[in-house]
Amino acid sequence: MKNKTRKLLNTEAKGLAFVFPAFALLILFTLYPMLNTVGTSFFNWNLGGRKKYVGTYNYQKLFPSNEIFQVLKNTFLYVIIIVPITMIIGFILAMMIKKKSKVNVVYRTMIFTPHIASMVGLSVVWLYIFNPQYGVLNKIISIFGFSPLRWVNETSTALISICIVTIWRMIGYDVIVFMGAIQNIPQDVIEASHIDGASQLRSIKSIVIPLVSPSSFMLFILNTVSVLKLFTSIENMTGGGPGTSTTNLVMMLYNYAFRRYQMGMASAIAVVLFVIILIINLFQMYLEKYVNYDI
Repeated sequence: MKNKTRKLLNTEAKGLAFVFPAFALLILFTLYPMLNTVGTSFFNWNLGGRKKYVGTYNYQKLFPSNEIFQVLKNTFLYVIIIVPITMIIGFILAMMIKKKSKVNVVYRTMIFTPHIASMVGLSVVWLYIFNPQYGVLNKIISIFGFSPLRWVNETSTALISICIVTIWRMIGYDVIVFMGAIQNIPQDVIEASHIDGASQLRSIKSIVIPLVSPSSFMLFILNTVSVLKLFTSIENMTGGGPGTSTTNLVMMLYNYAFRRYQMGMASAIAVVLFVIILIINLFQMYLEKYVNYDI
């Protein structure tokens, strides 16, 4: 009995020894920074001096301001615009290039490449495309009789410009995921629907879309979190401007932390962002009951 207990303890100890390095890194680089951020949000700290406890002052100062409501509006607008458009176009493109061919391999490469390219480099390219004087986009729309737009330099079009760039970059990942899910659907199911007289559109609506719902659900969560954390394109293309027309919570956090050196306020914004992501993810997990996992 003692030998069995000893062997069991040795086995458990070996298991814990393997898990401990990963668990220690998780605590050091994830759990501790999260708790430290929550704690810092109750202090006034400019990085250089000592922390001064101010209680909930940072939160009280944050929410009555007009800035936070404009920033929250921008943050949710990014999600509302980017996520559905990215998923819809991604699904359509996946249906178009799902078949195995050399031409489709080229298309897949072209579509996916922006997703793995440097966002800083892509931002420079898109700034040239959006340039109001010699930009390619204005030259194209002028052919159709439209007046040139100032794109990232105008409050009415700056947010849309960021959305265009983000959608273009994110589509590649969605296409690959959707294409894998579509190719995993048994072909005999599709063929049986055609034999029964179902049109191509009917087969997509009644068979393909329900069967790729697990992938759609996964992309819905990943894309939402990714857009909520959008930063690089905003920082490099508009800096959050003109005014605060493109500033989201992450950009606002960055400004308070590394331009104003108000780490307490920046930490409070980080906590607000965490709570928003948590609430949205909980709501998304509630929607999982509508996902079809049966093939």
